[in-house]
Amino acid sequence: MSARTKLPELRLKVRATGRHPWFYRKMVQKPQHPIAAGSACKVRDREGRLVGVGFYNARAELALRMFADRAIDDVDAHFAAALDQAIALRRDVLRLPEVTDAYRLVHAEGDGFPGLIVDRLGEAIVAQVASLGMRQRLEPLGEQLLARFPRARLLLQQDREWAEREGMDKLPRPRPVATSVREHGLRYAVEAGAGHKTGFFADQRDNRLLVRTLASGRDVLDLCCNSGGFALNAAKGGARSVLAADLDEAMVAQTRQNARDNDLALTCEHGDAFDLLRAAKPGRHDLIVLDPPKWIANKHELDQGLARYADLNRLGFEKLARAGLLVTCSCSGSLGEERFVRMLREAAAAARRDARVLHLRSAGPDHPFALECPETRYLKVAVLHVR
Repeated sequence: MSARTKLPELRLKVRATGRHPWFYRKMVQKPQHPIAAGSACKVRDREGRLVGVGFYNARAELALRMFADRAIDDVDAHFAAALDQAIALRRDVLRLPEVTDAYRLVHAEGDGFPGLIVDRLGEAIVAQVASLGMRQRLEPLGEQLLARFPRARLLLQQDREWAEREGMDKLPRPRPVATSVREHGLRYAVEAGAGHKTGFFADQRDNRLLVRTLASGRDVLDLCCNSGGFALNAAKGGARSVLAADLDEAMVAQTRQNARDNDLALTCEHGDAFDLLRAAKPGRHDLIVLDPPKWIANKHELDQGLARYADLNRLGFEKLARAGLLVTCSCSGSLGEERFVRMLREAAAAARRDARVLHLRSAGPDHPFALECPETRYLKVAVLHVR
């Protein structure tokens, strides 16, 4: 089907009372004629009112992902304009290139691209696709990105869980691209397309800078440090001592290299965050950063993941010095902010520590979340003053 071909029409079984872009299979009427998986469709609700245009995939439980709330004539032109707008937001409004060359160019539904994220990491641009409809329209978007960033290397990743749900052909993992990125005066070596997410946690940029402003004269412990972002910023901010640790030996080595490249003094250890906290001397550190991996991938993992978050944070509260700062994070989108804060309250009570919330933050503004799709707000970061 060409972009200008008349779109097939779908009817919902429900009345569309809001603007949330997701409709599950049970909410969509079976079309009168077969519609190829991943096709763009005009959508009307059960009352016949136009809802807009979205990608339909009968194979998936999440069968319909809306990307326009009006009728459109050319789907490819729609996404080309949306990509121009996303780039302009980062360049002209947020002015990110002035402070970094590592930022999110496209944040899925937050920028109107269902199931697609695109990160710029220095000379690499990494896309991760989680919907069949977007997978089928990546080629013109890739050409547009190369026109805007002519020196870039393009890499494509799949979210494996969503690839199975969507019935996408599995793509081989791309060969990582070695590059470096700059961020607020620091440089990081990055293997774009490797490791967690797209290869670098651009979402924590502003939170790393906040830790820099808080670290002066403090003894800092950065657990699950990945490539050392929080640790490097703490050292840059004048911390008295910095210990960074990760269970991934490659990340420990990368943190050491990043420290050398930036001429910063810190200690790196390979170890499990739980073991290191249990072994830590109480009061030894007065700034602890907890940034664990995604422990809750879906609602079925909520109870087990919450227990891990609670245990880790209880240990953090117990070992933190009086009047210390705890910076604690969760990147699990299935864990809402309210439940995250409740978990922290329960963990502090279990440790018999009083805590005050100084900041309750999220990802940087290059990860905008859509009001109509709160699921696009996944990162929670709490900065607590603990007595």
